[in-house]
Amino acid sequence: MRFLPRLASTILIAAALAACGGGSSDPTQSEPAQPTAPTQPAQPTTPSTFCDIRTGSGRLTGVVTSVHDGDTITVANQSVRLDSIDAPELTQPYGSQARDNLSALVLNKPVTVTFGKKDKYGRVVGTVFGSDCSLVNLQQVQDGAAWYYKAYQCEIAQSERSAYEAAEEAARNAGRGLWAFEAMAPWVFRNGKEPTTPACSGDGPTWIAGTPDADDPTPLQPPTPTPPTNPGTPPVTTTPPVPSSCAPIWVNGYRRANGTLVSGYWRRPAGCA
Repeated sequence: MRFLPRLASTILIAAALAACGGGSSDPTQSEPAQPTAPTQPAQPTTPSTFCDIRTGSGRLTGVVTSVHDGDTITVANQSVRLDSIDAPELTQPYGSQARDNLSALVLNKPVTVTFGKKDKYGRVVGTVFGSDCSLVNLQQVQDGAAWYYKAYQCEIAQSERSAYEAAEEAARNAGRGLWAFEAMAPWVFRNGKEPTTPACSGDGPTWIAGTPDADDPTPLQPPTPTPPTNPGTPPVTTTPPVPSSCAPIWVNGYRRANGTLVSGYWRRPAGCA
């Protein structure tokens, strides 16, 4: 019976190890969950409806913490470029006033941004709505603080295209905001040329993958293919582009001293044909 003391000692040692957490660990015990990194806003390509307006299906909600200029804000640490509009550059006439106008509308206020794409700078390009469903992008145009950017008109529904056109015309006729100055479109100011207005394939908004950023005036339409030429056929010549220094400038309407009203018109700088 000499094995009995040894057996008792073995049982006591095993019990002590179990009480102290010794021995092999439980293989089913999981490691603590690691925190996940915040994700960037998605980049959808199909339209949806928000505040009864057809927009991109992406959503970004938060308080506006900064306003860079008349068409760029920051929401929830994300830079947002307002779509469908182009405000004067800060170095242009009315540039700082356009920024101040946008600040009065959204700074330190909650907004919802709907979007269908991001540009090459990582900015969300979208429509900004106030908490009351007010359309901030359109308000900038109504206030004469931005132009309607027709080069991107296919990215909004037909009803919104008409609303932007009407808003710009009303602001222009009233001499409101930037229209009180000799206004040059910001895309002409940046690039020295007018973009081609694209033909939209339908009434709804569409986004094309790989489109240029919102400050690039390249139209959102595929290039026109060049037909092949037969051997011996003289090459087709095209009219050379207008030099940037001769880009047309919009002159606002004004009233002469004798009371005659002169409507706004486009003109070329002096010295240009």
